[in-house]
Amino acid sequence: MIIIGLNRHHNGNACILEDGKITYSTEEERLNRHKYEGSPFLNLLKIKDLAPHIDGVAIAGFDGLVPFERNTDINFYEMFFNRLYKNKFVNRTYDKVHHLTHAAGAFYNSGFEEAISVVFDGDGSFFKEGIEKYSAFHCKHPYDINKLEKEFFDYDEPYSKTNTLSLGNYFAAIADHFGMNPLFDAGKVMALASYGKNIIEDFDSFFDHNYFIEPRVVRMSCLNQNHPMFEKTRLMNDFQASADLALTVQTLTENKMIKKIHDLIDKHNVKNICLSGGYALNCVANFKLRQSLPEDINLYVEPVSHDAGTAIGAAKLLYHELRSIEGIKDDPIIPQTTIKYGFQNYYPNSYDFARFKKTKVTNKDVAKKLSENKIVALFKGKSELGPRALGNRSILFNPNNSKAKDTVNKVKNRESYRPFAGTILHEDCKQYFDMNVLDESPFMMYAVKAKNYSLKGIRHVDGTCRIQTLKKEQDTVFYDLIKEFKQITNIPCLLNTSFNLSGDPMVETLDDAVKTFENSEIDCLYLPELYILLEK
Repeated sequence: MIIIGLNRHHNGNACILEDGKITYSTEEERLNRHKYEGSPFLNLLKIKDLAPHIDGVAIAGFDGLVPFERNTDINFYEMFFNRLYKNKFVNRTYDKVHHLTHAAGAFYNSGFEEAISVVFDGDGSFFKEGIEKYSAFHCKHPYDINKLEKEFFDYDEPYSKTNTLSLGNYFAAIADHFGMNPLFDAGKVMALASYGKNIIEDFDSFFDHNYFIEPRVVRMSCLNQNHPMFEKTRLMNDFQASADLALTVQTLTENKMIKKIHDLIDKHNVKNICLSGGYALNCVANFKLRQSLPEDINLYVEPVSHDAGTAIGAAKLLYHELRSIEGIKDDPIIPQTTIKYGFQNYYPNSYDFARFKKTKVTNKDVAKKLSENKIVALFKGKSELGPRALGNRSILFNPNNSKAKDTVNKVKNRESYRPFAGTILHEDCKQYFDMNVLDESPFMMYAVKAKNYSLKGIRHVDGTCRIQTLKKEQDTVFYDLIKEFKQITNIPCLLNTSFNLSGDPMVETLDDAVKTFENSEIDCLYLPELYILLEK
């Protein structure tokens, strides 16, 4: 059975699900090179080459129609797939509710037989009670998903009072106040929070609770301009005051999330928790949640927690729904072990590398370059879905270089206060990091405390680092590269950040990789499938 999942709003994405397994999923932005692109048009054109037939299409998104759907009664997706498959496509298109697709994606990817799946984000679909703000679902394999709790924005057609902000919208309001993108720059606020020293005790008064706003367009206009911190922090005029404000938001939302999860555990006596929605990308909050939980509680944080992941959730919902309708009982549990779902690389024999110095290399040669403080971009295999580079679309650097953050931030044109993640060999992670009860962190979903001062290039100002733990069977090439680096430096870790420059999507194709390399100060581009290293 082949199901297509689509997210047609921001972070547009397409997913192909074959017999319950994800065989392809790539965000639209990787194809058209427009960051956060919505409608997955280029993805739609790729599907025929990847799926011989389609048994159903599941459409995720909010309830409102996107512009091209507004002036027609025609179901665009049914029409498109019928054209694509010459009228052989059965008209099975289903719209799926936003928070439900988040929750289902996390649950079906977790490998749990039964769990509570919790969604924290900015907002979701419209209901008669209002707009989704937070949701929790009881999930049992294969197709038993029921709402436990749901909170809504208390709106009066179509407005919401600011005192009903969701966790995501706290970040949106403050990001906008700082002059950032309110929808996509929550991570910058999280990074800035680590520089904070003092919690703003009267934080609640920072919001103008008499001002009405639409919850989906939270802007700094909902803030109290008479608050003494307003001008200090507007557009980050005062760095320390702004960091204190960011710390306040981070702490407030962490506490709210942790309390909500503990209340669910106490009320429903559950052992398995799944977490998704945009706020679940907050790796600092995730680890504090993990630290707060009893050891017998299992926590799965969905690595594709932003809205691109709803395409996967919608596809898996429909897949299990159709199997249930058809009476198929032996439905397998398929835990997610990778998020490398993009296109298989294509290296044309005629590709022109003549403008670069091209050298045949081994992992040992590249490790030596890294030990010499060269910035190396790594391009191989299928691209990772989501915002985390896990070794196929990565920029790598020496994690022991005290100037690593400044050096790589300058090359990527990122803000100077933003930290970098690290990838460490799984067998060495507990020597260098306080993992608490975590055994691994394969998807970079936790920021953990560093134990060892030798990783000064990736240790953030608060002593934490977002890490990926790596086993050989997960990625032989990347593992062996780090192993060679360890042989030279005695450090089993590399700084690992996404292969892109600020404002650009992560690279998808070889052309993207070469262009980004050529137009940046990256020292080397490593193509291990060709055994070559390019230098300028």
